[in-house]
Formats: sequence, C-alpha cells, structure tokens
Amino acid sequence: MKTQPKRLAAVLACLAAVLPACAESEAPAAPEPRRVGGFSTPESVLHDEERDVYLISNIVGSPVEKDDRAFISRVSPDGEILDLTWIDGASEGVTLSAPKGMAIAGGRLYVADIDVIRVFDASDGAPIEDIEVAGAGLLNDVAAMPDGSIVVSDSGVAIGEGGFTSIGTDALVAVDPGGEVSRLIADPALPHPNGVACAEGEIWVAYLGAARVDALDASGKLRREISLPAGTLDGLVRLDDGRLLVSSWDAGAVFEIDPAGDAAPRVSTLAADLPSPADLGWDRARNRLLVPLFNDGEIVLLDVK
Repeated sequence: MKTQPKRLAAVLACLAAVLPACAESEAPAAPEPRRVGGFSTPESVLHDEERDVYLISNIVGSPVEKDDRAFISRVSPDGEILDLTWIDGASEGVTLSAPKGMAIAGGRLYVADIDVIRVFDASDGAPIEDIEVAGAGLLNDVAAMPDGSIVVSDSGVAIGEGGFTSIGTDALVAVDPGGEVSRLIADPALPHPNGVACAEGEIWVAYLGAARVDALDASGKLRREISLPAGTLDGLVRLDDGRLLVSSWDAGAVFEIDPAGDAAPRVSTLAADLPSPADLGWDRARNRLLVPLFNDGEIVLLDVK
C-alpha cells in the first residue's frame, strides 16, 4: 500500500508531460502565406470566379505613363502562371499602359488605365472597347455593382519620383452597362479615393490621403466613416459576412474591419510584413486574400479564417 502514492505520482507526472504536447498537436497551425513571383509592377489581383483563375494587372514601370507596355496575367489558384501576358499591350490591336483595378460584369473585364477604362472579353481577353472618362486624372480601382454597372475611383493625383501631388480631379465615377459615364462624387477636397467595394446598396471607399474608409449610399451620400491606424490605403474588399479588408502602404499591412451594427467598429491587423501592398483581390470559394506587392513583383495568397 505504501507504494501506491509513488506510483500515482509517477502516472500524474507522465500525464502532465504528455497532455500539453497533445493539446499543441491538436491545434491547427496558422496557414503560411504563399508567394508567387515573376510579375512586373503588379497592381491588382482579381478572382475570375466563373473560370476560377486569378488575373493580375502588371504596370511594367510607371503608373502614369502611356507607354502601351503593360499586360494582364492569368494564374491558377495553386499558384501556377498559366499565361503571363494573357492580355498584352505589345500585341496588335491591344492598348494597355498602366492597368490598375479590375472588375468583371456582364461577361466583360473592365480595367482602369490612367484616364480610360479598357474593356475586354472576360473569357478570352479580346478587346471590346475603350471608355473615355473626360477630365479624369488617375483612374485607380474598379468595383462591379449588382445591376451590372461599375464604380471607378479617380485618385486625383500625379505621381512622380517624389511621390504623388494633388491635381484636383478626385471623384467616384459610375459607368452603366451601356457605357454611359457619370460622376457620383466629384470633389477636389476628397482625400484621393483609391480602393472601392460595392455590396448591399453601399459603396465603400479607401483613400490614399487619409487613414479612413467611408461607406456611401448608391448616390454617393456619406453614411459612415471608419478611422484606421495608418494611411496611404490602397486595396479594399468586402467579405460576405460584412468584414472589410484594406491594405495600407504606410503600415505594410492589411487591416481587418468589423463594422457590425451601430457599435464602434473593431479594427485589427490581419497580416503584416507586406511591403507595398496594392489592390486586393478575394477568392470567395477558398476564403483567400490576394495581395499584389507592387514593388516586389509578387502576389501573396493568404487563406483567411
């Protein structure tokens, strides 16, 4: 009987050593971001849900120069480059100089290209038309609306070696399915609109010149402002559960915003150590964030819980 306490103590010591290890092994490891390289100034990533491919806009140099050297790549969800120059400004009949944001609506791929919206067939990349935006300064991001129209941001800046300077064309531009252009907002006091996302009758906007995102109604009227920890914002996506993801060059990070209800929104850092994170894409089928690293020639595939 005197040996029982010793035996019990030994068993308990063994369990104490084993159980923490078991608990650690059962916790799933956080997914590691995957990087895919080989691009040339990648500015935007878009998931083409119908064909299940990622489209990457490659500026190939200056974001403001009309040099017709840019291209759009096709990449599989497992990171294989299917066609590096799927749509190529160097090809006959194709004009593409500094493509930025993209959206697909009605079988058409809309691409912001400085002061023009290029329109291509989303299935084969064939050029369809160019939509001129009179008075545009720097068209940047593109988002599709439920009715097949698109919203395009004009950042209202000129970009040079010293950064960007205001030129006063700041606006949100709407293009209906027939190609008719109108301005939802045109105000030089806007802090340089960049990322746009549309859902449930709202238009969300992120700004180059302010550390905040705004929610607007379909007519462009302000509904809500949300402050962020850092600025020089670029890409913006809205998830089906209402969360917003926005990239910040100042922070080198992607912020997650939960604007639930009327309570104060919760803001956290979803991913850090992302230099020059540009226009975000979202793969709904895989809950995957797509981040182009503008200066690194790479895109990052990050699975999100």
